[in-house]
Amino acid sequence: MKKFITVSLILSVTLSLFAANMDSKVRSVPKDAMEKVFKKPKEGLPMVVKHLTQNTGGVQAKVKVMHDWICDNIAYDTDMYFSGRISKQDYESVLKKKKGVCSGYTSVMNEMCRLAGIESIGIHGFSKGFGYNGKLGKEPDHEWNAIKINGKWQLVDVTWDAGHVDWKTWIKHYSDEWLFLPPEQFIYSHLPEKEEYQYLKTPITAEQFVKEPYVAGKFFKMGFSFGKNRPEYNTLISEATEFDFGIKQGGVAISSTIREKSSMQDVENAVWVNRTGNTFSINFDVPDKKDYKAFIFAKKTSEENYGDRFPIAKFEQNFLPRAEQLVASKKITQKEYDFFKEAFFKVDENGYYYLHEDLFANARNQAIKKVFKSLEVSSGRLEPVLDFKLNAAESYTGFGNEMKYPTVYSSYDSASNTKLISPLGGTLKKGDKVKFEIASKDFSGIAVKVSDSLTPLKKDAKGVYSAELEIGEVDKVVVYGTRNNKNYSGLWFYEVK
Repeated sequence: MKKFITVSLILSVTLSLFAANMDSKVRSVPKDAMEKVFKKPKEGLPMVVKHLTQNTGGVQAKVKVMHDWICDNIAYDTDMYFSGRISKQDYESVLKKKKGVCSGYTSVMNEMCRLAGIESIGIHGFSKGFGYNGKLGKEPDHEWNAIKINGKWQLVDVTWDAGHVDWKTWIKHYSDEWLFLPPEQFIYSHLPEKEEYQYLKTPITAEQFVKEPYVAGKFFKMGFSFGKNRPEYNTLISEATEFDFGIKQGGVAISSTIREKSSMQDVENAVWVNRTGNTFSINFDVPDKKDYKAFIFAKKTSEENYGDRFPIAKFEQNFLPRAEQLVASKKITQKEYDFFKEAFFKVDENGYYYLHEDLFANARNQAIKKVFKSLEVSSGRLEPVLDFKLNAAESYTGFGNEMKYPTVYSSYDSASNTKLISPLGGTLKKGDKVKFEIASKDFSGIAVKVSDSLTPLKKDAKGVYSAELEIGEVDKVVVYGTRNNKNYSGLWFYEVK
């Protein structure tokens, strides 16, 4: 239950619009069944389950459509959670209220599986999330399902897939991130109270669980894995430290940052990511002795991600007036403007407008994307997939006020095989001669702007672009890449002093 609340509170998560695919059957349930299920669950739920599961493939497909129906129809009961008084989480009470906490979501899934002739149990356990500080509480704080599919227990967390809570506001956002995630991956965020429900050949201890960083299901579903050197939940460093990871597939953008724990503000230029084929490495450093959290973000490059929340001032004073101008100039229609405006709701106490998600409102969703594109809102926002605490060891004072690493552009985040060899520092000096070395298979050419014009780097037989260049009278030095030897995109830049 607790982790379910943390995603927005702690990570300020930005979620992609309409990325996951919900089974369309959830909206085809007959009207009489939908009316009855929330008034008389004992009579209505069998009707719903029968409709959802008939002519629906095997057991896994049946579980998926029931999971989707719950996500589409049950909201998280924030009032109950924040009151601290959890009651009536049986499936009938949850359906009548159309709200529940984690145990309620689990109860509904268990009953739907029972009606479908599928074995399902609820698992009590611990989760890494809201209030988690590297120690487990005295009592379990979460509940999820284990469902037997083809003789094997598979794990499902409907609560986390239904949406998230920002402060005290429920934000509906469907995903399949925690649907059938293998036990060896699920264990990074969920620790069953009873060891037998880990479903691992070699169960882990509570000590091992708290030692590991928080790892989202997306980390694994995007094809990431850990390398030899990996962070712990509480990581201490005495110098710039590199962690390495594997990646099975291309088409994934990656970035990273550290944030001061008290303010959650990004620390500029404290992290550097290198990509080399099916691996990537990240160099982390801290400027001082304060407490920091390190984050890795990722997104499939094919997905459009505009975010699902925006500050009230930005939405009302920027987006809406500019969208009205788009209507006046006939770049969008009045209907598209109305779709966009009505798709978001305002929460004054949080300071944000939030998207009211409806995955099946196709015309509205296309209008939202069109307006965002017309407003030139970036669609390349990445989502957090891993985080851990990062602090300077007792003997280390940090890198200070310097720009530790260069500043990257989004085009570099999407590179899949580019490594900066030198210079790694984020600041260069006017008049200095600097050797630039960059290994890349992403680009047919690399060039550096150290003065008024671009200077191409020479490529050797190993695919390393290099040149020794003198820094001119410029404020910053920009490194560019081209894929067609005509058009160049900025990859990163150095400050010049």
